[in-house]
Amino acid sequence: MNILCHCAKTVCTVLLLFTLSLAQEGCSHTQRPSLEEDCLALTILHTNDTHSHIAGINKYGNACFDDKECRGGLSRIASAIRAAKSQNDNVIALDAGDQFQGTLFYSVNKWPMLAALAQYMPYDAMTLGNHEFDEGCLELTRFLEDIPFPVLAANLKPEKGCPMLKGNYAPYTVLTVRGQKVAIVGIANNEVVNLASACSHTLFEDTVNCLQRTVKELEGQGVKHIIALTHIGLADDRELGRSVDGVDIIVGGHSHSYLGPDSEEGPYPIVEYSPSGQPVLVVSAKRATQYLGELNVSFDKQGVPLAWSGGARELSASEPRNAEISALVKNYATILDEYRNIKVGSHNISMPDGMDACREDDCLGGSLIADAMLEYARPFGAHVALCNGGSVRAALPAGSISRGDLLSVIPFGNTLVIRELTGELLLAALEHGVSEEGAKGPRLLHTAGLRYVVDGTRPAGSRVVKAEILDEKDTATSLDPKAHYGIIITDYLARGGDAYEMLKNSKVIPSPEPIDITVVEEYMRKHLPLPQPKGERIIRK
Repeated sequence: MNILCHCAKTVCTVLLLFTLSLAQEGCSHTQRPSLEEDCLALTILHTNDTHSHIAGINKYGNACFDDKECRGGLSRIASAIRAAKSQNDNVIALDAGDQFQGTLFYSVNKWPMLAALAQYMPYDAMTLGNHEFDEGCLELTRFLEDIPFPVLAANLKPEKGCPMLKGNYAPYTVLTVRGQKVAIVGIANNEVVNLASACSHTLFEDTVNCLQRTVKELEGQGVKHIIALTHIGLADDRELGRSVDGVDIIVGGHSHSYLGPDSEEGPYPIVEYSPSGQPVLVVSAKRATQYLGELNVSFDKQGVPLAWSGGARELSASEPRNAEISALVKNYATILDEYRNIKVGSHNISMPDGMDACREDDCLGGSLIADAMLEYARPFGAHVALCNGGSVRAALPAGSISRGDLLSVIPFGNTLVIRELTGELLLAALEHGVSEEGAKGPRLLHTAGLRYVVDGTRPAGSRVVKAEILDEKDTATSLDPKAHYGIIITDYLARGGDAYEMLKNSKVIPSPEPIDITVVEEYMRKHLPLPQPKGERIIRK
């Protein structure tokens, strides 16, 4: 029963008294003198995967450039947190990582913009997502030097040769809330060598072992309330909750999960149970600054959660904004004008698009990028283009498209390379793309010159039930495991990024190796307006 016991502020209700009388040494009306000393009520406000949507998002889910009329945005998050902290002394504000990347704001201004904005963000701590490593370990250390609140990563264990050895981060921080210790333990994304640009010396301790060891260390210091702040995804957060004793709450990110009403991923919070049977509350708040999560928890005197309530609240345009942050957003938006004023194309296509859509199925951005890549690469011997869904960061706006819009869609500046693969390895790559839960996710491959049929109910590794190569006339032939095919991919995938190990060390087909956005922009200028992408490429069975 989700009833919040305001232990240090109010008398527990009769209903809660009845419920908690079954629990040893729980809150009770007659124990009020001991409540203030032993029973903590805590509010956790949290964000994750903000991805540089500093001005919020519009009704299409794309990044805004003016925070006045949009949902979310850092100014509204900061204002909401400050208001909550001014009204109550038991509020903790956390960010679960991936502040880097995702908008034109970041593509042009990079991390110094985020560091400047952080000076006005009333967070108590953050952890590191995979995108914090996109500029490499050395640049990340420079970002960390400028952040005014603790950055936490207990599992990060860089070895000699990694700049992060001198990085300004800690395994955990301990706050005092109403006279009691509350620890926040950071669990950074541990796939950053494959998912980002971390150096090869960026190592990580096993997540479960690390967290259990850290919990024991904190318990030795008399800490009874422990929060794990993670960037490993909802499925792994839930498994972590079932695997480690002593953690009360997991505030997570990485999977962009919305929890609450009408969510397919679960209620807010999801309740797991540790090996000893104690509840572990797991929360996340989608992405792109749209939501601010609020979890209210009351604990018994042993630090075990007794009751909880809350949800992920969408920040509407009418909500108060922080003036300092709004002013900075306006200044950074002005810098983008030159990119937003250069028109490169147009379209009036009705098709799913954007970061979420491109991780689920065919989408306009994925098909456009793959089509542009293949048209460029066919003269060099390519038969197929592959583009991972995680590389598409925004939807193309309908109507006129600027260079800034295009930079928002593909902000990474990857080099395009052509490789020779056997059909067997190409099939393995397709299988890897649908290996995550629901056969969806950032690994999902968008294609040109190839279509494939997926059965997501089958075990990972056997979900691609049919794959066909399409020639320039769209004539289909079955993919031959023994044949050799030329494929155009980003250098990120060619290095094994997103765990595409089967693409590493493949034979190089010589080509000029241009930047991805250059190829896509040339394609858009040539095809004005953009034509409807041909046919289904990812066919769900």
